[in-house]
Amino acid sequence: MFRKILIANRGEIACRIARTCERMGIAIATVHSDADRDAMHVGRIGESVAIGPAPARQSYLDVDRVVLAAERVGADAVHPGYGFLSENAEFAEALHARGIAFIGPSPDVLRGFGDKAQAKRLALAAGVPVIPGPAQASRDPARIAALAGEIGYPVMLKAAAGGGGKGIRVVRAHQTLADHIGAAMREGLNAFGDDAVLVEKHLADGRHVEVQILGDGAGKVIHLWDRECSLQRRHQKVVEEAPALPLPDSMRSRMLEAAVALGRHVRYRALGTVEFLVTGDVFHFLEVNPRLQVEHPVTEAVTGLDLVELQIRAAAGAGIALSQAEVRCEGHAIEARLYAEDPDAGFMPSTGRLHRLHLPGAPARVETAVRAGDAITPHYDPMIAKLITAARSRAEAIASMRTALAATRLAGPANNLAFLDALFRSPAVVDATPDTTTIDALLPELTPAPPAWRRHVAAVAAALTFGIDRRAGADAPASAWPAFTHWRLGENTGHLPSWPHFSIRVDIGPTTGMDPAASEVLATVGTAPAPDGAISMSYRVRIGDTVTEVGLEPASDPASPDRITIDGVGACLWHGFAGDRFWLSDGHVQAGARIRPALHSQAGGDGGKGSEVLAPLTGKVLEVRVTDGEPVNEHQVLIVIESMKMELRIAAPSEGVARGVSVAVGDMVERGAVLARVEVASEPGKQ
Repeated sequence: MFRKILIANRGEIACRIARTCERMGIAIATVHSDADRDAMHVGRIGESVAIGPAPARQSYLDVDRVVLAAERVGADAVHPGYGFLSENAEFAEALHARGIAFIGPSPDVLRGFGDKAQAKRLALAAGVPVIPGPAQASRDPARIAALAGEIGYPVMLKAAAGGGGKGIRVVRAHQTLADHIGAAMREGLNAFGDDAVLVEKHLADGRHVEVQILGDGAGKVIHLWDRECSLQRRHQKVVEEAPALPLPDSMRSRMLEAAVALGRHVRYRALGTVEFLVTGDVFHFLEVNPRLQVEHPVTEAVTGLDLVELQIRAAAGAGIALSQAEVRCEGHAIEARLYAEDPDAGFMPSTGRLHRLHLPGAPARVETAVRAGDAITPHYDPMIAKLITAARSRAEAIASMRTALAATRLAGPANNLAFLDALFRSPAVVDATPDTTTIDALLPELTPAPPAWRRHVAAVAAALTFGIDRRAGADAPASAWPAFTHWRLGENTGHLPSWPHFSIRVDIGPTTGMDPAASEVLATVGTAPAPDGAISMSYRVRIGDTVTEVGLEPASDPASPDRITIDGVGACLWHGFAGDRFWLSDGHVQAGARIRPALHSQAGGDGGKGSEVLAPLTGKVLEVRVTDGEPVNEHQVLIVIESMKMELRIAAPSEGVARGVSVAVGDMVERGAVLARVEVASEPGKQ
């Protein structure tokens, strides 16, 4: 058995692997980038080697740096976790050359399954049914276009070296083909270093079912049952279950046999997952993930096995002590991924600080490596936590998941907590068998009605800004106070002498990244009488012709929400400031605003004649498709940026003329940065 393992990863999976190693009595060490110097996995594991700057390509994906780290800590094996170098054949070979074991398949197997075209050829050789389309990838856009025409629309473009749902494009008509080819090739190159693309027939309304296999590298391969992974967005999983939901008679056994046959064909070692697309009573091979999967906890829950231990023992040459008959599948388990992403904006990843975070306890299993106060950055995957529940039946597991989600409290970046809660209450999920299109079809009904307090974010932001203790330090938007105008405090009785008592601009909209409402208001604030002993502070806020009374009763415990009343209706809410941004949250739903001092005379802006084009996330500019003075159409793509290995297309909000294009290819831009402005021409006869 190994003496010491370097865990060449970060976040929750590094912490998860560490638990098993410690139980097995194996010493551990890890690595970290500059951005992760104070990360939970570093503190949890203890011994850690700094391997470079925040960008993954300069740290976690740098083969030489990680191999050197393994040598420095005296590791005789490296566990790559998932993502990063977990499927990198060159990394496995570099370790082997230095006498260090790679906990995973052999380099040849990694190469074979790392290329989707080669993986398809291996599946064909093992007698596994595949999706219609050639088993060869191409880097020639003309050849890719010709293949799409031969197969017939709709088609699926896949980055040949891709994984995790990245580099995948569904093309439904020839008119959009060229644009999708370019995007798929760029995403493949940026995320995986290879722009080759595989073209296949797109099979709609299918289910994503996968089989967990375990091999000893000498020909013995067993399966650890199957998983349902059909609930997806952006071709990426968000909910997984074990076992897979009901399948037609005999299909499950044929699928399990096919996965094992493919593993035997390549003499598979350690853990791997064979993924299938199920349509009706037919299944087709999708790909093999030759590593530990994000969703492995649901398989552990129904089999009672520690998959990380099995993986380590197989890689160490200890073989597989289990027989196939000994692997039982009992009960049902569900995993939900809690992400920093905005369901209202196409599940776009979000960044920012976790102001509050409370995760559920037993019986739910929670895998996480972030705490309140940590930041979600654009450099890595935006997953906050995995919540896993298990029970005797699927219905009971769903009920436990609802309880776990209800106990979760999160305030910070936009997130999918409320979305997950709605998902597990939908009859299409609870009472039916979902497919890969279910989430897209359900989106309108999975967007819950906003709570009443959210309609008053501007008023609450203005009131609490006025009530800030100016000695609060970094939590207060200090730069705002010198610019406040037209303000004077009333008497202790709360007398409001005149408007404006205090003026402030409150922007709510895309600039905050928190609230979908796009508007700007000018609020005037003053003190108001407070009911006897009921509320510590009370304010009146005028926005236009509407006056709102906002009260604040601070919680005695700083970790608990304050009680905020809005026109006499109370809610328990957390709130705070980050620079000039105000946030408000009940732990499930969040909204925010930008605070700026202003006079009444400053209201109105440019009269609606121009719209700013803002960066939705911090990222790198890949394309600039417009120049100053160029006419643009509404929804025309102006700028393309890359963030979190995703390609984000930023479009014109309206028809007009591009002005102030301020970025170039290669620039790094911050979230909320003004990239350009679309000037809307005045209507005839208007000034």
